[in-house]
Amino acid sequence: MTSDNLDYSISRKLAAWGVHVYTMLGGVIGMFALLAAADGRYREAFLLLVLTTLIDATDGLMARQVRVWEVLPQFDGSMVDNVIDTLTFLWVPLLIVGHAELLPHPAWLIAPVIAGLYAYGQANMKTEDSFFLGFPSYWNVVALYVFWLEPDAIPAVLMVVIPGILTFIPTRYLYPSKNRVLWKWSWGLAMIWLPMIFYLLSQEQPDQTLVWVSLFYPAYYVIASFWVDFQIRRGDLHARQATVTQPPDFDAQ
Repeated sequence: MTSDNLDYSISRKLAAWGVHVYTMLGGVIGMFALLAAADGRYREAFLLLVLTTLIDATDGLMARQVRVWEVLPQFDGSMVDNVIDTLTFLWVPLLIVGHAELLPHPAWLIAPVIAGLYAYGQANMKTEDSFFLGFPSYWNVVALYVFWLEPDAIPAVLMVVIPGILTFIPTRYLYPSKNRVLWKWSWGLAMIWLPMIFYLLSQEQPDQTLVWVSLFYPAYYVIASFWVDFQIRRGDLHARQATVTQPPDFDAQ
């Protein structure tokens, strides 16, 4: 191996390990979110969870750009990612809901716990055509709106039970970082939604009107996912052709 090839190999390995460290950073931040939630500092915990969500949304793009599976075949970053996701998308959000007593009884947490464990136990949780199958355990988003809206007992229960039921229904949900279907809309609206979330979390008493307005993105995501699944089942949309192995070409149509 020539010196140039050796330098190239070393640089690729460093880049690949850099991506894995970036993924692991989500776990570190998730740990501090857990500590904040246990201490009753819920807004801080949610802010940290937003950061972990940003990392989770972007590390896959970086991994595909670097092709970490080729450079470091002995290290499975997807396993690390799943471990972190269960912490930041499932356990910390549900701890906040339980600890803040946002449900009429903590027994209602059984529904999202079972749903979340079922989701992560599925071999095809992420389908071959690059969609999530069933509600993709976005319990951080569910918990955030239960926290902000503080609904009465029945609506609060429905807010955790309905996504739990949807977990078991094999409907495709958008996976914007790995699929071209509606990715421009998904990323574009997310760039509006995330600053709103940061702004609202910076306030001790967020404007409830703005909280309701911010629901535009979860509503878009669910409606768009159902529409795409319907189109695929009808045969009007061939999602497999839209799957990407590299980051989306942001100049493409």
